[in-house]
Amino acid sequence: MCIASEPRRYKPRSTPRQKKGYQGASCVCQKCQNDARFVERRGRTITCLLGGIRVRRPYYHCAVCSEGLSPWDQELGLSKRCLSPAVAELSSLAGTVSSFAVSAKRMLLKMTGLRVSESSVERVTEDAGARVGKLLEDRIKFGADREWKWQRDALGRTCAYASLDAKCVRRQGPKASRVEGRMAYVASIYNPDSEYDETQKKPHQSRYLSGFYELNELGLQLRRQAGQVGWDKAEVQIALSDGGNGMEQFLRRNFPLATIIIDFWHVKEYLVELAKALFADEHERQSWMDRHAPMLKHEGGPAVLAQLKEIDPGPIAATRELYRVTVQYFENHQHKMDYPSYVKNGWQIGSGPIESACRTVVGDRLNGSGMRWGNDGADALCHLRALFLSEPDQWDAFWEKHRN
Repeated sequence: MCIASEPRRYKPRSTPRQKKGYQGASCVCQKCQNDARFVERRGRTITCLLGGIRVRRPYYHCAVCSEGLSPWDQELGLSKRCLSPAVAELSSLAGTVSSFAVSAKRMLLKMTGLRVSESSVERVTEDAGARVGKLLEDRIKFGADREWKWQRDALGRTCAYASLDAKCVRRQGPKASRVEGRMAYVASIYNPDSEYDETQKKPHQSRYLSGFYELNELGLQLRRQAGQVGWDKAEVQIALSDGGNGMEQFLRRNFPLATIIIDFWHVKEYLVELAKALFADEHERQSWMDRHAPMLKHEGGPAVLAQLKEIDPGPIAATRELYRVTVQYFENHQHKMDYPSYVKNGWQIGSGPIESACRTVVGDRLNGSGMRWGNDGADALCHLRALFLSEPDQWDAFWEKHRN
């Protein structure tokens, strides 16, 4: 049994001053900042790591806004879910890693012996994700600023990387109706391992942001993440994307000094699809790719574009359209296809890290079999997944200092 350590409520004595003692106490209402008057000591059952405990603490009421509050609950970080901060964190961690049903019925029960309902795990997890999103929006940073030791390229220069992509999340409409999916953005600042830096063999470092963002807001938050790890101290700044709509503008606006590279494998896929349309014979198709794929890597996009413009796509309408789209794609993005220089410098030319992040941050948790999400729940879980999969100090800093 745990009893709150509050002053005892003594019986009124004879003097007027003493009659007003604890019974007339007040506190400041957190909603309207007026005085909230003491009502009584109320009991509450709290689930902590040792099980359920019963506590009694002062309860106050504000006559101005009709808000009730218990400062003792706020002081200890107790939410309306009747879970201690430690249980709330474990429940959110389980709900972030696995489905809410598995978290409640297997993970929490097996690891802690606590029986927490599936709905409680869902609500606590989504509440935590919503708090993460709100704190990021309010320009709160998790943890102290700590400059990364950026890996070096072939010329010995330190390199910082940024990237952006998006992943579709299946949604559920009113009355469990199916609605069109929505794209959740995944943005990252990362410090990949380098074969040219033998002095620093450190694990791959990453910071992630994810959710149903507007790009302007996402840019502000990503720049704060970059500043916290010393982005501006790197001698070379590199931004990678797959050339999706609006992504180049996003990267140029938020990282104006960065060299923007379009994913090599994404560009190569355009050539693969065009080869399938141009050649029915497998041998001819492979021979064409054996010439143009190395050309793309060792001579760059402009050289391949010159070769494409000499091709006659033939009379078939579908082939002609695919040819037109491919040529236009190379014309629009050739300034980001200087792969010979990128390779010579020892830079990454593939957006594999951000594509992997889309799968691990969003896909692995939110796109499970039969899963459908509401906007708020999916957005909250994206925030929490991004926080969890970033450096460990990000998750710890949130739960240590921002429980409510």
